[in-house]
Amino acid sequence: MIVGLVLQLTACSKNNDINPSDEEILSKKIEDIIPQKYVDSLTKLGFTINNGTTPPNINGAYLFKPFTIKSSNIPNDPYQPGYVLNDGVIKLYEQSTTDFSIKMLGKNFIGAADTSVVTAISGGGNKFTVYGKVKAYRNGGYSFYAFLMSGEKDGNNIKNGIAGIINIDDSHAGFGTIAEGQGRVAFDGDYTSEPTDFNSKMAVITERGIMSNKPFQLK
Repeated sequence: MIVGLVLQLTACSKNNDINPSDEEILSKKIEDIIPQKYVDSLTKLGFTINNGTTPPNINGAYLFKPFTIKSSNIPNDPYQPGYVLNDGVIKLYEQSTTDFSIKMLGKNFIGAADTSVVTAISGGGNKFTVYGKVKAYRNGGYSFYAFLMSGEKDGNNIKNGIAGIINIDDSHAGFGTIAEGQGRVAFDGDYTSEPTDFNSKMAVITERGIMSNKPFQLK
């Protein structure tokens, strides 16, 4: 009986590995992007997480304007609540309903051009949260940031859009970069992020460092 029970448990474990649930797939993908302790840090700053495995389709490009600081945990941060940043633009595409992946390009969330190396999406109904891991270069070094964005799909718009960034690995950081565990939350000040054009060619040029002298407003 003991041998039979062991074999049964082993078979169940192997079956879970072969056929993981949607919740397991999504949870693993999010864990690969951002440790839970940093998710908790952003929620303490007022960021909203929309859980679930049935997010709406949010493929498109959206404008965050006026892009306004909500909160920060950075000591003596010059960007205080109410400070209006450069307009944020995000392009989301190739959203998958099977592995909860989605591709993301951004402007003025972390730097002049942000490309996520791995991205996931959660949510349910019209509400969603996008999780991205971005490698950002500054002053001869680089850090890994988690970028999270939540909102509610409302026709062609995103309503109540909010974004959070947090440094999750500063082991190769250059001078003047916020420390690991530090971050900010900002939101669309008129609570509606409308569709917009996204100049992907300019983003690629910036990503290659040709415009690397542009300020990193969220770092």
